[in-house]
Amino acid sequence: MPDFEKIDQSPTVATQQAEPKPRWGLRIGLGVAGVVLLAIVYLVVRLFLPVWWATNIGNQTQGSLSSGIILGLVYGFVFTFVPLLIVWQARYKKVSWPWKTVIVIVAILLAIPNLLTLSIYANSSSAAAKARSMIDISATYFPSWSIGGAGAALVLFLGIAAFWHLWHSRGKKMKAMKSDMKTQAALRDAEPSAPAAESSRDDSRPVAWSPKEHPEHRKSTN
Repeated sequence: MPDFEKIDQSPTVATQQAEPKPRWGLRIGLGVAGVVLLAIVYLVVRLFLPVWWATNIGNQTQGSLSSGIILGLVYGFVFTFVPLLIVWQARYKKVSWPWKTVIVIVAILLAIPNLLTLSIYANSSSAAAKARSMIDISATYFPSWSIGGAGAALVLFLGIAAFWHLWHSRGKKMKAMKSDMKTQAALRDAEPSAPAAESSRDDSRPVAWSPKEHPEHRKSTN
């Protein structure tokens, strides 16, 4: 007799030998590298970028109050309104989740100027304090007008979104009304055809013969 136990156990041994062992060393190394990278990014954002951004704004305004107002208004409006419009495109059901992630990342990248300004005034580090003093000297009205431009962009975006929602719902209602009107018209066209069919059926039925209506029968009775 054949040895069934050996035949049944051989595939399991082969599969166990074929399964790769988890590379814990590689995973731990990638995790440590990710933590180090995040720490470097955090230090750069906290210590370097505030001073760099304040220097950049000061070079653009050149100490002019009007330039600080215009620059703050343009930066606040553009880099708030455009990212909101881009993020709004992710609402479509046809857009897959990977593309939605890409859309959100692009919107965040476009909002970096406003995020940098926010990081200066929401940060308590020494670099942020130095950046605030630089902006207060070279571009005094830039932060306040940047906030004003961002608020105007948000209000405009909400208005556009509300108008689009009302227009879209109105279009759906109009389509529903048109479909209802078509169904009602089809029902009205079908109603006269039913009596006509019944009358045609009545005409096609054979007429029953009565002996009283025949002329010879009338003569015989007379």
